[in-house]
This record gives sequence, C-alpha cells and structure tokens, in this order.
Amino acid sequence: MKKGIIMRKYFTLIILVSVTLFVACHKKKMANTKTITPVITPTTNASSEIKNVIVDSNLDIATIGGALTNVDSLAIKGDVLSIFVNYSGGCKDHNFDLYSNGMYAKSLPPKLTLFLKHTDNDDGCRSLINQELKFNISAVKYTSSLSIKVGSKFIKYEPK
Repeated sequence: MKKGIIMRKYFTLIILVSVTLFVACHKKKMANTKTITPVITPTTNASSEIKNVIVDSNLDIATIGGALTNVDSLAIKGDVLSIFVNYSGGCKDHNFDLYSNGMYAKSLPPKLTLFLKHTDNDDGCRSLINQELKFNISAVKYTSSLSIKVGSKFIKYEPK
C-alpha cells in the first residue's frame, strides 16, 4: 500500500513539475514577442508621378506576382487611370507597375484586363496605407469605348 502511495506522489510531482515548466517556458516566449497592431493611415498619398502602362504581348501573367494589394476603386480622367489601393507597409518605399498583354476580349464593349504588380521591398511594417496610383493608359486605346478591369474593379474608358 505504501508503495502505491509513493508512486502516486511521484507521479503527481512529475506532472506538477512538467506543468510548471510548460507554463514558465510559454510565458517566457510570450514576453519576447511583440504585439503588432495594424495602424490605419487614413491619408491618400496622391503621387504626382504618372507611369505608363507596360504593354507586352509575351506577358505571362503567372510571373507577375507581387505583394498583396487591395484595389478599392478606379477613376479615369482623359488618358490617366487612377487606381486607389490599400496595402500593408509604412517603413519602406513601395513600387507599382501596370501591365497589359494587349489581348482584348471580344465583347461589347471590348474588355481589357490590366495587371497591377506591387513590389513592397520586404516592408514588414503593418500600417494600412491608402494610395492613389496614376497610369497613362493611352497605349491600350481601342477604336471604341473599352471596359478596363484591374483586380476585381471595372471602369469604362472612352478614347478622346
């Protein structure tokens, strides 16, 4: 009987020590980690730079890749397409390029998908950045009106 009681005490002691070590190690790891809370930056960084759309008939859309970007909306004034985006960052410069493979869908009006590539330069910051990107899209003009798609957004482009 004494042997059974001693075994239970050792078993209880081993469990207690294991739980204590687990909790102590877990708290130590938690103390060394930072809590990162996304900060929303409500400013729109309207870039005065207007880039040209890059038209490449050999474009492989699978190789465009890029960092995650949310396209909020589109606007066109003349031949300048404004793309309003948001993304995570805030510590490094981000670069955007707009690509077309020049393939128009045969529909009324014709449709053209443009592909936005976002290079974040390994920016690990987590602020929510809102930005207006401007692109000259005159290189993708069509003889009539054109429906342009960027991300999941569409806009009608009337040639002037």
